[in-house]
Parts: sequence; C-alpha cells; structure tokens
Amino acid sequence: MTETAPTRKQNLRKNSLERRERGKLELRRTILEAAVGLFERQGGFENFSLRQVAEEIGYSATTIYLHFADKEELIFHVALEGFKAFGEQLEAAYAHSDDVLLRLRLVGRAYLNFALENPIHYRLMFMQRGDFLERKPPGGQVSVIDSFGILRRAVEAAMKAGALDPGDPQAVAGLLWTHVHGVAALHIATPYFPKEQAEGLFEWSMTIAARGLGARAL
Repeated sequence: MTETAPTRKQNLRKNSLERRERGKLELRRTILEAAVGLFERQGGFENFSLRQVAEEIGYSATTIYLHFADKEELIFHVALEGFKAFGEQLEAAYAHSDDVLLRLRLVGRAYLNFALENPIHYRLMFMQRGDFLERKPPGGQVSVIDSFGILRRAVEAAMKAGALDPGDPQAVAGLLWTHVHGVAALHIATPYFPKEQAEGLFEWSMTIAARGLGARAL
C-alpha cells in the first residue's frame, strides 16, 4: 500500500508547529540567560523575583510562568544547563589527548576553567544547592554527562598504562575532584583569591598530588 504524500496544507501546518516549538525553546533559553545575568549583577540568586527576570527580557511575568512554575524550578534549570555544559567540557578535554597523564591534567584544568568562567552555575551546582545533583526535572531525567565518571575513566586509563600507582580509581578520582573543587571554591567565595592565583595553585598542587600517586610527571 503506497503512502499518500502530505498535502500543502499539512506541510504548512507542520512547518508552523516546528517554528512555534523553536520559538518556545529560544524564549526558554533567553529566560535562562537573563536569569544568569541578573544573578551575576545581584551577586547571587537568593533575592530575585520572576518579575525581575521578565523585565530583563521585556516580557510579562506571566510569560515566565508559562515556562517555569516558580523560582525554584528556574534556578534548578539554570543549574541543569550548567551540568550539561560542564560535562561537555570535561568530555572534550578527555578526548583532546591520548597521553594518559596529560589527559588527566586537561580534565582537571577543564573543571577549574568551568568554575572560573561560570561562578553562578558552579555555586548552584556544587556549593549552595548540592541537592540539585540528585534531583530530576519534571517529565523525567534529562541526559547529563556523568562528569565524575569522566575523571574516573581518566584515572583508570593512567593506572592501566602504569603512569599512576595501582589503586582504587574511584578513591583517586574523588581525591583529585576534591582538590580541584577546593581551588575553585576558594576563588569563588574569597575576593582575595584571584583567578591567576587559583590557576597557579592548581598547576602546582596538581603536580604535588601526582607525585604522591606515583606519576612520573603531570
């Protein structure tokens, strides 16, 4: 049985629905970007209103409520966008080199760079709203790259290649994660710990940590 080709009217309707859906997604992204900009100017996300976000983009507060039920849902989705970008950056760093020790340093550096460049997202993700790590968005789980798993894979590869002493990859990855998080959190929370100092401390302390783990160089 042959399929009937869609009519012009059906094609127009389909195109209209697709444009409408793209418009919704674009507006949603605009809302999230406006919220981040507002949080940056206010120095946090504790004292904002959805009306303020609406004013940022020239819409009514009602429009915001069509996309986000309340402030809590909005900041959760800001964090979720952060988790996606964070995972993508770590994955790209992992794929950048086949040298197992260089790869490990690159993944750590990608972690730090994300925190330095996205302090609002990082605070939401790992410093003030750790509950977001376990929370699922309405409608099911949105695919988020397992960021810790990327670091663990890098450690496993280095151990397998003999570049690190044998051990528990999960524990070593946790040690390195804690190390980089400490540097990132110090920079974000302390006005007297500038970016250049954070980067320098990361490089130096990563080398010290690597020696303790048996690395020939890192």
